[in-house]
Amino acid sequence: MKLFKTILFTSMLLLIVSCGEERKKYLKSPLDTIITTHIDTQNYSVILADMDYKEDTDKYFHKYKIIVEKAKNTTETVEDDFDIKTTEWQEVSAITFEDYQEDLGMTILSKKEGVLDKQSTPAGYSNYVGNEKYGRWQTQSNGSSFWAFYGQYHFMSSLFYGSSHRYYRNDYDYYRTNHYGRSSYYGRNKNFGTSTYKNANSSWNSKPKTFKDKVRTNVTRSSSALKSKGYSSSKSYKGSSQTSRNTNRYSNSSSSRSRSGGFGK
Repeated sequence: MKLFKTILFTSMLLLIVSCGEERKKYLKSPLDTIITTHIDTQNYSVILADMDYKEDTDKYFHKYKIIVEKAKNTTETVEDDFDIKTTEWQEVSAITFEDYQEDLGMTILSKKEGVLDKQSTPAGYSNYVGNEKYGRWQTQSNGSSFWAFYGQYHFMSSLFYGSSHRYYRNDYDYYRTNHYGRSSYYGRNKNFGTSTYKNANSSWNSKPKTFKDKVRTNVTRSSSALKSKGYSSSKSYKGSSQTSRNTNRYSNSSSSRSRSGGFGK
């Protein structure tokens, strides 16, 4: 009888645990695929390059700009030391689209020396700005400093934010002190992200405000419906300080978890 009770208790416990696990249903996103594809890559950045919504199919989409540092600098020009590409449109869930709604033009995933970071930051902040390998801080006559890439890395200016824009040191220092490795950063004055002028060339910001407002309403409703069924995204699974070993564990056990995407104002 005692053995029977033990077996019965164990069975019930396993049932409860399995039911709890079943409620945690993660929606895979293209970012999960990028993480597993570059599992052995030490340094890369992913920028949310564009986003869209198709009313006829009720589907959400992202485009990503992926910047991968090649393992060895064996090429003749510095620019060839990087593999830079923009993906085709990638379908994402409503949860993913909603989660990144303010992140257009920003780095939303990066890896530096094997450490994975899933916080959103101004493009280039995570791997290149402040890195003396690529540039230096220049002081202006008014005493403020801005980041300037070395001549051979000047292409990064256009790659990240355009040659007419500057990253200032006081903004960057504030990020390093208060947000680095802990939370996403949109600038002290919210001057980075979806609604800023730096995304003027994106197809998303060419859409009329009425369309974007409608999408905002639709994605909130669709995302809430998915969450009510137990679905979630891996954006809550921060892991911003994951090492290469942890990243491997992520690819094996959590590749079905989603990071989200969003739309803007």
